[in-house]
Amino acid sequence: MACDILQSIKLDNNYKSFTDRYFTKRYIIDFNGIKNNDIMIMFHSNRVALLCLAPSHFFFQNNNNYKLNFSVGNVDRLSNTVKGKSKKGGQMLNPKSVICKIDYEDGTSFDVPSCMKSTLIEINEQLISDPHLLRKKPDADGFIAILLSSIAISDATKNELLSYEDYINVIDRLTE
Repeated sequence: MACDILQSIKLDNNYKSFTDRYFTKRYIIDFNGIKNNDIMIMFHSNRVALLCLAPSHFFFQNNNNYKLNFSVGNVDRLSNTVKGKSKKGGQMLNPKSVICKIDYEDGTSFDVPSCMKSTLIEINEQLISDPHLLRKKPDADGFIAILLSSIAISDATKNELLSYEDYINVIDRLTE
């Protein structure tokens, strides 16, 4: 008697996403003193970090059309090229380095900072062809950039930032 193996498994569709399984989320509230300029950095154990907007960022309150501009100052973040195992050639970043600007149709814009000393490994180029991923899947396909820092900087930054639980507590207190 043959049995279809897929029918023998009970699927509940409660699987964690790749980023939920392998990355630790950390949060910055009101970066650079700007209200609701909240950033999420997801850290992998190999020091790779994904830069994202936190769910409480003011971006998610504005429903205007927007585009991402990766030409900041005299630097084009899209021209960033890294080579080899040690990722040579990446653009060096400090915490206030601007990764991109989000420009709204009405002419307003805001900067997205890197929030940590690191090297820019890659810009999420999916956001160029589909900028709405930033709103639809901010902590999965809508990450803004991949950053890499030293073990010491990565660990220190991770320890300085809010854990998910602390972030939720702060946000809850702010909305009371």
